[in-house]
Parts: sequence; C-alpha cells; structure tokens
Amino acid sequence: MDLGLLKAGFDIGREFGWHSLEEMARIALYVEREIYESGSLRSVPGGIAFTLRSPPLRMGAFQRAQLLWDGQALDGAGCTAHPEDSGTPVRFDQLSRDAPLVLPVGRRVEFAARIAPAPVGRHTIRLELQSLAIPPTVWMQVSDEVRPPAPESS
Repeated sequence: MDLGLLKAGFDIGREFGWHSLEEMARIALYVEREIYESGSLRSVPGGIAFTLRSPPLRMGAFQRAQLLWDGQALDGAGCTAHPEDSGTPVRFDQLSRDAPLVLPVGRRVEFAARIAPAPVGRHTIRLELQSLAIPPTVWMQVSDEVRPPAPESS
C-alpha cells in the first residue's frame, strides 16, 4: 500500500472536507471506466497492448511518459503510443518538450510495450504522463485481465 497516497488523502480531507475525497474517488472511477477501454489489455507478439479512449476534452501534450507493469517500470524504448488515424507509433524514449505526445480529442490511443510473454490473468498497468503544462504529472492505474492471443484465421 502506498502510505504517501493515504497521507495525502487524509490531508486533503482535513483541509477541504471529507466530501472532496468522495468527489476525487468519483473522478477516478470515471477515468477508469470512461477513458481506459475495459477488456483491451491483451498479449501481442513481443509484449502487451491496451487502449485508452480520449475524452471529448483535450487531455494535453506530454513531454514524458512512463509505463509500469505490475509495479515494474518498463524501458521507454520498448513502449509506444499510437493515436488512432496517425502514422507511426510514438516511442516513449523519443518524447521531449519539442516533440511531445499529443492525445487527440475524441480519438482512441493504442499503447504497447515490449515485455516477456504476459501470462493470462489479472495485471496492473500504471501510465504516468508529464505534461507541458499544469499539473506537471498525471497518472492512471488500472487492473485488467490479459486475454489470450486471438487464434490466427487461415
């Protein structure tokens, strides 16, 4: 358990009222339910992939991204984001202030990571994005089941 998060929640509740924690939880559940495409976590050749649905409001431009798989940080050279209807996937290690990852409004974004074969079952993904603006870092964490690869059609 992240005790820093628990302490921060307590501090917010004490300073702004306990109802503010309820609202934060509601927003967190909304993000998980509406932005993360439930059931999208799957094994792909060489790793895993999952999908985010960009909300109707601009999520922003991000100069750094980090993906954690079951609590372990993954190498940015093996992680990509591929916004729907765009050309080539963007590698996390190539992001910068001058070349940010822009998550387009209302478009799906496919994230992928090179990892050892992912066992079927429940796993936790944490995506951290460092914005060009405020707040400096946003993150989301979800748990989902890895589905087995779809059988190849002949």
